[in-house]
Amino acid sequence: MTHNELRKYLVDHYPESTLQLITDERKAALLAKYPELPSDYVQFLCEVGFGAIGDARYSVYGEPVAPSLIFDHVTAVGLRDVVLIGDDFAGGQEAFQFRNEGTIFGSVDSLSGRFEPDADGTFSKFIERWFIE
Repeated sequence: MTHNELRKYLVDHYPESTLQLITDERKAALLAKYPELPSDYVQFLCEVGFGAIGDARYSVYGEPVAPSLIFDHVTAVGLRDVVLIGDDFAGGQEAFQFRNEGTIFGSVDSLSGRFEPDADGTFSKFIERWFIE
């Protein structure tokens, strides 16, 4: 499914969504700050958008967020190479982990506070799985 098809599906099936597309200027600023972000995620923000999907079903952040803004100090220190990119309003956090060998998409377990890689590997596939499959 393309990003445009995904956006249409989400807006049609979840009309209370508040998805906004990022501008070219915001995209440039985002890539300047986080050059290691996967292109799929950046294109998702450009073509699907950020904001709430449905009535508090999922929130896509407009830019990555440091774990220290969400978690306690001890948990945040353990996630020093991670940025958060969305949440399910119930404790689930999706994230990217920046490693020497590349950027990994996954989730932060709300109980353990540990990053867990996602088998499908992209944020777009995660959203498709969450809302369509």
